[in-house]
Amino acid sequence: MMSGFAKASQMGFDRAITMDADGQHLAGEIPLFLAAAERDPDAIFVGARNRIGKVAKMSRVANRFSDFWFWLESGASLPDTQCGFRSYPLALINRLRLKKDHYDFEVEVLIKAAWMDTPLKPVPMTAIYFPPEQRVSHFRPVKDSLRIGHLFALFFFMRFFLPSGFQKVASDNSFTKLSFSKTLHIVANDFAREAASKPFHFSASIGLGMMMGILPIWGFQTISAALLADRLRLNKFAAVVSSNISFPLVIPFIFYAALVIGHFLFFGVLDFHPVLQGTLTQIAAQKFPEWFWGSVVLAVATGMAGGGMTYLFASFINRFRGPLGNA
Repeated sequence: MMSGFAKASQMGFDRAITMDADGQHLAGEIPLFLAAAERDPDAIFVGARNRIGKVAKMSRVANRFSDFWFWLESGASLPDTQCGFRSYPLALINRLRLKKDHYDFEVEVLIKAAWMDTPLKPVPMTAIYFPPEQRVSHFRPVKDSLRIGHLFALFFFMRFFLPSGFQKVASDNSFTKLSFSKTLHIVANDFAREAASKPFHFSASIGLGMMMGILPIWGFQTISAALLADRLRLNKFAAVVSSNISFPLVIPFIFYAALVIGHFLFFGVLDFHPVLQGTLTQIAAQKFPEWFWGSVVLAVATGMAGGGMTYLFASFINRFRGPLGNA
């Protein structure tokens, strides 16, 4: 496909259409993609299959799996991310930093295009499913599924646990020749500009992360902070970093504060010397209502305080030094 894209560019074309070579797609529907490209020349168009014939259950499950993870990791939505009938703008293909050369290429190109704010749009089309004995496929269920799964895992980590600048660097070919230190500098500057130019947005991210880091959802605090920040369109990296407020040395103090607050909520008395015997897990089980609700109150209060202090600091920097993005 990349060789075909390169040849098409050399011949002066500005768009390429791809089709699976197993007879599933109808060449007579190419005009549907041409008409769509006329309306939006910068978009990638992906077929949305109207399936004719019997479709294997595992194939449907795999398609739904891909659609879900694509939505989660790109923030965009397509009804049929695995369809091979597509229309690509070649200028975008030449700009994208693409590395995959198997079936995972079709996932990579869509997610990286979404990260670069490329419009992704469906085109309703027909897909014919022949009887199993007449089908031809080079897809290797185990090996190729592992490749796609590995790519989804990598993109999940990049989207939810790294600054958004890393997504841009990983997607744009213009960053290929930069050194690691220069790339890191670009990502750091991008993060600083966002923090300074959107103080409320950034402080809300910090507050959310601190709140999630204290809530009594041990083992799920970081991932919950990342997912919630993404749904609220906050800074995921800031939320993830601040969610680590519950690091090992601080956990006993958080636990103690939660018990004190919880005891006050239930009995109206501040007890700064609770009787504690056993491990944290055992104490939490013995005093579960006090610990649970105390943790919730502590989490909300800490999140509000952390977010408020971050906002005041960011506003102070912007007022007396000017936005970091313009420095």
